[in-house]
Amino acid sequence: MKALRIGFLLGFRQIQRANFWTTTLIIFVMMLTFLNLIAVSGILVGLIEGSERALQKKSLGDIVLTELADEDYILETTSIVKVLETFPEITNYSVRFKGSAQLEANYQERRDLSGERDIVTSSITGIDPIQEDNLSALSETLIEGEYLDPNEEGHILLGAYFIDRYADGFGDVFEALEDVYPGDSVRMTQNGITKEFIVKGIVSSKVDEINLNSFIPEREFRRLFGRFDRNADQIVLRLDENISPEEMKQLLIEANLDDYAKIQTFQESLPKFLIDIKNTFSLLGTMIGSIGLVVASITIFIIIFINAISRRQQIGILKGIGIDRHVIQIAYVLQAAFYALAGSALGALITYGFLVGYFDRNPIDFPFSDGILVAEPLGTLYRFIILFIITLFAGFIPAWIIVKQNTLNSILGRK
Repeated sequence: MKALRIGFLLGFRQIQRANFWTTTLIIFVMMLTFLNLIAVSGILVGLIEGSERALQKKSLGDIVLTELADEDYILETTSIVKVLETFPEITNYSVRFKGSAQLEANYQERRDLSGERDIVTSSITGIDPIQEDNLSALSETLIEGEYLDPNEEGHILLGAYFIDRYADGFGDVFEALEDVYPGDSVRMTQNGITKEFIVKGIVSSKVDEINLNSFIPEREFRRLFGRFDRNADQIVLRLDENISPEEMKQLLIEANLDDYAKIQTFQESLPKFLIDIKNTFSLLGTMIGSIGLVVASITIFIIIFINAISRRQQIGILKGIGIDRHVIQIAYVLQAAFYALAGSALGALITYGFLVGYFDRNPIDFPFSDGILVAEPLGTLYRFIILFIITLFAGFIPAWIIVKQNTLNSILGRK
């Protein structure tokens, strides 16, 4: 403890007497290194996090009910909905019916009946327009036309990837209908049953569940697909912010709803590949940030090494008057620790005081998501600890090299 106190005093004096601009520059380098460790991985992970948030907001909600493993549909859907309406914690819900059908456009203008038809195979979702809009704000994704009117029949919303002028940007990845606009008719065929629909609108989002989907009123879906039992494929719930999805899931299980449907929170319903991509991006960001960490450690090493060489005679005098060399090493290590702490503190202040909030309000506009900055406190703490430890080593090694030299040679300035 005595050596530590003396070493702390010497280190404090060195920092006090150091050039102000040099100290500022070192702290600035440490701050940039900290930001590099946090921001690079945070933005890469934020790409996937932005996709997850959009998926939760525009499609999957907070809790998802789907069919049991050995069933085709959610059993007793009508009874389940009545139970759900008794929970005040559930602010909105949407009952969805899902299927697949063939859509054909421009069939009225086709003169050669043996020619190639303008068709695509689309997922079809039957919805209650009002329920769905309250839950996912589907009407806000309209880029052409109008939203479904619950009092009208024979209308359809088409996902943008099924329209050639929007799908062209992706090459030939998506089959698309040509020259289809709101007000045009498309013909839907499912199991030999055909019905004409008027395109009410076109929807587009950074959520593929919308772009690769078509929406019709649920009552028309059930007639066309023969779903007269009203058993749905998916029920999505939006919760009050005062209850967690895990707590709500437990309440639903206690109500025995798991006997009729598979109950998952949003996180549980995410596909594994999305989680794997998120983890991979996090690792990639850490690796890129590590390059900055190496640069910062080398910078600290060089600065302290030059500082120690320039004070070689003073170090020799300190050793000559009986100051243990470990005390001198402690002084330089504490000096490095000061740089790491000051730089990291400024980096954390900028990250949580400005950057996180800024990217939340102004997400980066990527083609497939609105990217944000993800900076989880626990992950930030781990990165700080790594930065701090490496900085201590970068401060210790040059001090150890200089201090171990012969005392008399240091005082006389000899090699």
